[in-house]
Amino acid sequence: MVETDSLMKNLEPGAGSGVYARLRRALDIVDGALVGLGSLMLFALMCLVVADVSMRYFFNAPLQWSYEVVSSYLMPGLFFLAVSHTLRAHSHVAVDILHNYVGRDTRYTFEVVASFLAAPAFAIAAWMSAGVTLEDFRTAATSSSGLAVPTWTVSIFLPVGFGLLSVRLFLNAIGYLLSLSTRQEVLALPPISGTEGAE
Repeated sequence: MVETDSLMKNLEPGAGSGVYARLRRALDIVDGALVGLGSLMLFALMCLVVADVSMRYFFNAPLQWSYEVVSSYLMPGLFFLAVSHTLRAHSHVAVDILHNYVGRDTRYTFEVVASFLAAPAFAIAAWMSAGVTLEDFRTAATSSSGLAVPTWTVSIFLPVGFGLLSVRLFLNAIGYLLSLSTRQEVLALPPISGTEGAE
């Protein structure tokens, strides 16, 4: 009984200990680093677009490679590097109509089921995209455009993004399940639309 109580204390929010808390902190650090990289990519995208437009309209000499860099590197990088962090911030599209009419336990049940269903789907996507990336790397395949860059440098964003998202979903599912079973807020529920700013 003492060991169980000790375990539950380790799972409490803000306890700063326990395997679950350490795993979430590690994932948050990785997400933060990737979001920082994504922010640099966004800045590079803005600079590149401004430079391309300026060259096109002022000098009639657009940057021929800008479209491929934006579409193959910067836009996919922005999306996939931030997808796990976006879930952490509860910024993905969510349908929470029923959440206004059900209690805490039912909401936690919804989150557990949704997370446990989504995690393997994205894990499969990560596995398959990793296989494609590895094959591109082994064969030294290059893009057919003028830049002729290795294709694995483009496709690597997919397994990274899908992989981190599946880990985040799995950890969320565990956190929601622990919150439901222990009656402690191991992982807080996502805010319901319109209540984000409520006290």
